[in-house]
Amino acid sequence: MHNLTANFGKILDICKKFSKNLVNERGNLPRRGVVPRFSDLEVIALSLTAEKYSIDSESLLFSLLEEYHKTDFPNLISRCQYNDHPTIY
Repeated sequence: MHNLTANFGKILDICKKFSKNLVNERGNLPRRGVVPRFSDLEVIALSLTAEKYSIDSESLLFSLLEEYHKTDFPNLISRCQYNDHPTIY
């Protein structure tokens, strides 16, 4: 498989550059409640990375992450949280 982790890092850097005033220092949109362990910008970057590799299914994406990149994404949210995340729409 291609280097998904490296591409995720590059896309995350681009997301950070474009979202300067929109997110806090942890990469999250300002809102009340629990601070997520996988930031909003990381969810967006992961979604864009999956799109880059033409991974259309969250099931496939998370199975690939679990199998090949488990140590690269230690704070990865569950598939259910990913689907419910408001920033990917």
